[in-house]
Amino acid sequence: MIGRLLSERYKILKYLGGGMSSVYLAEDIILNRNVVVKMIKVDAHDEERSRLRFQREVQSTIQLSHPNIVNVLDVDETDEYQLLVTEVVDGPTLKQYIKENHPISIEESVNLAVQILDGIEHAHNRGIIHRDIKPQNILLDGENRVRITDFGIAKALSETRMTETNQVMGSVQYISPEQAKGQNTDERTDIYSFGIVLFELLTGEVPFSGETPVSVALKQISEKLPEIDDYRTIPQGLKNIILKCTEKKPADRYRHVDMILEDLRKYDTIDTPYMHTGAEDGSTIQTGKIKPAPKAAASSAIAAGPPEKKKSGWLWLIPLLFMLAAAGLGAYMMFGQEEEVTALTMPDFQGMSLEAAEASLAEHQLEMGEVTEEYNETFEAGEVVETSPKSGATVEFGTAVDFIVSAGEAPFVMTDFTGENFSDIQQQLNEINFNRIDLTEVYADAEPGTILSQSIGPGEEIRPDEHNLQLEVSRGVEPVEIVNYAGEPFEEARDALEQNGFNVVISQELYSEDVEQGAVISQDPSYGSFLPGSTINLVVSIGPEPPQNMLYSTTVNIPYGEEDEDDDGEDSSEEAPPKTVNIHIEDANNPDIGEVYETFEITEDTAHTVRLEIEPGETGAFMVEVDGEEVIDEEIPYEE
Repeated sequence: MIGRLLSERYKILKYLGGGMSSVYLAEDIILNRNVVVKMIKVDAHDEERSRLRFQREVQSTIQLSHPNIVNVLDVDETDEYQLLVTEVVDGPTLKQYIKENHPISIEESVNLAVQILDGIEHAHNRGIIHRDIKPQNILLDGENRVRITDFGIAKALSETRMTETNQVMGSVQYISPEQAKGQNTDERTDIYSFGIVLFELLTGEVPFSGETPVSVALKQISEKLPEIDDYRTIPQGLKNIILKCTEKKPADRYRHVDMILEDLRKYDTIDTPYMHTGAEDGSTIQTGKIKPAPKAAASSAIAAGPPEKKKSGWLWLIPLLFMLAAAGLGAYMMFGQEEEVTALTMPDFQGMSLEAAEASLAEHQLEMGEVTEEYNETFEAGEVVETSPKSGATVEFGTAVDFIVSAGEAPFVMTDFTGENFSDIQQQLNEINFNRIDLTEVYADAEPGTILSQSIGPGEEIRPDEHNLQLEVSRGVEPVEIVNYAGEPFEEARDALEQNGFNVVISQELYSEDVEQGAVISQDPSYGSFLPGSTINLVVSIGPEPPQNMLYSTTVNIPYGEEDEDDDGEDSSEEAPPKTVNIHIEDANNPDIGEVYETFEITEDTAHTVRLEIEPGETGAFMVEVDGEEVIDEEIPYEE
């Protein structure tokens, strides 16, 4: 393979390694620079489907341009391989860096984590999910700057047979549970893998390991993350971030990368341990507090009876109670018949249900008075809050008792959250204590995360713990499929692209024999889905190249002629006298042959080069005079 030329452009220089692809250092002989070429074997069982899948998943990564992402320079193919060409990054992988520099300081770990997240967020905002975030795919350049590589590779290869055991093992230590189960993936898949990377960055170890990829995958699905403190003491805020990133259910994790970045900025101010949110499934995002247990009624002793006591603690009271009862009855018989009892102490009805209170009124020979309701956070709906007269007061039999009964907590008046960013109000929504919050993401012109609609209208009075709130949020502008306008008039192509929100640039204007003037010769990118605002470069024809002036050059021999002799027929001197030569030219730059173009002197026959520039269809000419006598006169016709 060394020395082989791929795509008539990339000369293979050195083997760098392999896994699911073979990686080589190569020279781009056209641009005279070194590049990295990843050669991915075409699936022999389904070549066409394999090529289309690779183009679909990897071509879009060319649009990624971020300081923390390795630039993809070209995507191509041969009969045997798919080719992914990237820039060269001189530096170790994060895996190597962790091994050689552990323990890495908290400050540096956070700095590296922020850079990783910045790169992932850039891709997510453009609808690209990595699906194989791991230290082996994160490079550090000479300035210790994070550079993430292999975006799109994991999805492109997801349906191929992977036979590289080391590669599978390396990936499975970072894959999410939903990947391990073969379920659908989204941005939260990368967030899970990032959490595992952050765990390793801080501890120097991966949380799950085993002898086979299957055993590791099962741990990712079912086992709890090991205690981080067993490896190293780190701030509680960082532990919380790792735990939330690596929740088993996608719905329990951070929904977007910017939420992690926000928590990273304030990790050193957090000292409260992370609490699991308890979301039910991964199909929707569910957030909210755990509902508190129902409040105990104050009259539980009345409703349910007195608590059971040990018999040995009160049996001895039975004889004494009988004695006191007998003494009371005797006193009543002796003295009570002379004075009728007309008053009693007002019972305590607080916390009782209205039905139980009404029954108790009858037992005490009291009457039901006016009943009013008020919102109350202490007592459940239907429980007695207060009476008039108050408990403990002396009242006469037959007194009407007024009741204030709880109507439960005051209803929540729904706020209009449309136009807000979900991440900005998530804490506020949690505090409202909805039963569940379901998010549905749709393409829209609004910024990603903007709330577009809500299932409960503004101003509605509700009890949040009895309702599910459904918020439709923007996932940003929908990518637009690009049409290739090669051969079409430039004006039409530009108008169509700009109507779809693209920025159109004429990168070159070239002569073309095949494409008429004003039409598009080529387009970059020429196919794929891109976000509005992306730049589309067009090469435009300026028509066939016009005929060029003919450049004519000839060398002529200018004769000196005979020398002058004296009257005796002998030379008058030993040296020949100089003669004056005038050159006249008629061509594209010299229209008048009567003008002297060049003059010089000769003392002998002299060779001299004459150059003309002749316009198409015209005739050039030149004339040589020696001492005023014409010695050469030629016309030169234009030839193609």
